[in-house]
Amino acid sequence: MPASLRTDEDLRQASSNAAGRMSDTSFGDWLPRLTEHIAAVQSVTQEEFRSEAFQRELWDGEAVSATGMGQVNVSKVIADPAILDMLWDLKTQELPADSAQRTAHILTGWQRVYDAITPLVTRKPKLKMYRVFAALFPADFTTVAHAYKLRALARGMGLPKTSANHPVEIHRAVLDRLAQVLGPVSAPPAVEGVRRMALPWLLYATNIQEPADDTTVVVDAAAGTETLNPLPAARRRKGLTAIGGSLPAIRSMIEFAGEGCTREDFKAHIRAINPKLNDSSVSTVLNSLMAEWGVLRAHGDELTLTPRGEAFLESGDPDEFSDWLLTRILGFDHVLVQLSAGPKTKAALVAFLQTVNAGWTNQFGPSVIITWARTLGLVRLDKADGMLHLTPEGSEWRERIMWEPELLQSEGAGPDAEATAANAQAPQDFKRPSLTRMIEAFPARASFPPHLVARLDAGLWHNPRRHFAVLAGLSGAGKTLLARSYALALWADEKVPAHGLLTLPVQPGWHDPSPLLGYVNPLVSNTYVRTGFLDFLLRAAGDPSRPYTIVLDEMNLSHPEQYLAPLLSAMETGEAIEFHTSDEEMSGVPPSIPYPVNLVLLGTVNMDETTHGLSDKVLDRACVLDFWDVDVAAWPSWGSTDLAPEVESQARGLLVQLGEMLRPVRLHFGWRTIDDVVGYVRSAVGSGILDSTQALDHAIYGKVLPKLRGEDTHRLRVALVNAGDVLKTHGLKDSAEKVAELGKDLTETGSARFWR
Repeated sequence: MPASLRTDEDLRQASSNAAGRMSDTSFGDWLPRLTEHIAAVQSVTQEEFRSEAFQRELWDGEAVSATGMGQVNVSKVIADPAILDMLWDLKTQELPADSAQRTAHILTGWQRVYDAITPLVTRKPKLKMYRVFAALFPADFTTVAHAYKLRALARGMGLPKTSANHPVEIHRAVLDRLAQVLGPVSAPPAVEGVRRMALPWLLYATNIQEPADDTTVVVDAAAGTETLNPLPAARRRKGLTAIGGSLPAIRSMIEFAGEGCTREDFKAHIRAINPKLNDSSVSTVLNSLMAEWGVLRAHGDELTLTPRGEAFLESGDPDEFSDWLLTRILGFDHVLVQLSAGPKTKAALVAFLQTVNAGWTNQFGPSVIITWARTLGLVRLDKADGMLHLTPEGSEWRERIMWEPELLQSEGAGPDAEATAANAQAPQDFKRPSLTRMIEAFPARASFPPHLVARLDAGLWHNPRRHFAVLAGLSGAGKTLLARSYALALWADEKVPAHGLLTLPVQPGWHDPSPLLGYVNPLVSNTYVRTGFLDFLLRAAGDPSRPYTIVLDEMNLSHPEQYLAPLLSAMETGEAIEFHTSDEEMSGVPPSIPYPVNLVLLGTVNMDETTHGLSDKVLDRACVLDFWDVDVAAWPSWGSTDLAPEVESQARGLLVQLGEMLRPVRLHFGWRTIDDVVGYVRSAVGSGILDSTQALDHAIYGKVLPKLRGEDTHRLRVALVNAGDVLKTHGLKDSAEKVAELGKDLTETGSARFWR
């Protein structure tokens, strides 16, 4: 356990021991370098201070603290005249004599500089800021660079809890405590002042940090450096927990423990932040904060923040976790080392991680680690190539890994990593009949041209994972019939083809994935509300040897990019489809599943004023087939309509000609309309009151003409005239008169509508 420095005697004795080490030759040249650096900064002229070489040494030099984390690019900062003026003014201003006022003055300057440089850098350069201010104000800073180590030292010295304090204030408090016990010294670069500045680092290294077996960092007090101390694989935490809200949620949760709290109060706080969590999940999150993130510690029933937790609460910076995650979490260092060798697909990286721990038999554990690496800004997904890449921040963390990451040894520890990765990238094999066999399996009423079925087939299977097609165009043209017939034909050789098909009518108002994927019941803990879509999806994932097809009928009645968002993302990236954040199944629903590569999505689309257009997010992932050309003469039911031959001939001739006249303005009709017209005529003629011509007139008037509409164009005028001529030729008086009225409206008002 760390030694206590709380009493004056303990602190005096520890300081005496540390001072003796400073005189030891093993201490190296750190103090001379620190003295020289401070002297140079204190005596520099304004012209030299503004030079690039001096600023580079001020920001990047390691004389104050060799932290090994000085990779934030500050080139724009040191080239900014306004920032250089700001720093020079801070250096040359006379500081207040009062200690509290002096600290407040420095803290104000710190915030001004921080606000000025933030837009110029990609990451918060806190450690570099510390180096600069320690050199500008050496009498007010120690050489303890990391905030959480500084807080641990302050706590060990018996200083008041400082979770809400800025590190500038903690440096001052530590130095004041030393002055109280040891007496004041001259300010650096005086020798005693430099030794006092360095003393807190030795006190931390020799008295505060955990024993070497437990600490995440091994400190070399003499050199002022530190290296990470990785645990062996067998002692590491086996993965990370998925926490909804990620880092902001962690920060919000631990804020409650800033002044200490009981376990039950903290659990109640977690429930208040996320009411959907059940009791088991709340306990899981609490354990995760303690064991996986190292931000909380327990003393019996009491919880308090660790120094790391205090530092993260103050800064919100992911760097506070770098030492912990790299040395304590199995697989995290593997992710960065693997990606430092080059980009990889998520599937390949997951497969590799499964060789790190043979206990990860599904993708969930590895996927959570990768997701956290992305959340921390260490890894990014490049949508252009679909690969995971290491970010500059990830490269900085990678540079701290000075060891070869270990595999977790176990019997039968899994397959060769490269072979597994290759298999993970390849599509799974499943049975699919030949295209000829499938076309033969289409029902007689679904007599589609073979080339159309071939286009759909090619569009679905050209990508190993994205089996997604959109059938768009004329209402009633047979889009849904084609989609369903194709889906059933995929199971042509199975006993019950319908088991491989789900037809789902899309509803207006689907603004999120819950109508498809279900949701955690907010009223009944540990319960998941399932849907037919979810059950079918899980069935597909559990039966990778056969294709499963979902037909989304009229999919653009709502925005597909909203209700399909998780599937669109997963089919593109290969990442898992996530359902909930619990570690265990909920109502039989796992936390997530890999995207099923045997899943086929077929969407039908009508384009009119009641529907939505398709976004690029949908179109980029789907093959689109256009259904505007309808061959009326090829309607498969001709010859079996139960109409008298002369009546069927009359209806067929009329509909063929009328369709040809309306086709140029895309006001023609599909097979559903033909079926309805023929059915109406059959029913009307059978009554014995209407003859076939009257029946046709009424059918065309009620089924075809209501869709005639548009603004005045030459094409529409010609189409209406030609359609009227066809209707007159066939003796359809009422319909011909209505079309004539529409033509007159077009001429007189500039638009025509059946409904007016």
